[in-house]
Amino acid sequence: MYDDVLRSNAADLAASELATAGVNVGVDIEPRTVMVHVPTAPTGTSPTLDVKIQESDDNATWRDYAAFPQINAAGQYFLSTKSNAPYRRAISTLGGTTPNFGKVLIAFVPAGRYTNW
Repeated sequence: MYDDVLRSNAADLAASELATAGVNVGVDIEPRTVMVHVPTAPTGTSPTLDVKIQESDDNATWRDYAAFPQINAAGQYFLSTKSNAPYRRAISTLGGTTPNFGKVLIAFVPAGRYTNW
């Protein structure tokens, strides 16, 4: 259902993930859409989630190239990007007191922003 997964929803996102593994998604010919899916309302005091997408030519040296607006509620958030680098990863930074965003999924979606394929 998803082209390339940058963060699996197997575990809760309850701590910042600042050095995730890179995924070889290839060079973009057309812009691609990344989705952040927050399945349930976050818990904690004033929880916030900052997600940025980084790119790399060699899966070793990373640079920021796209960022979502700050997230503080359940929902699906979309960002279209285009990169000339083959590797991508998602960096998630949590704020607030004991934040937990649940089983957050971050992935490229094949149909862009549309939820009805």
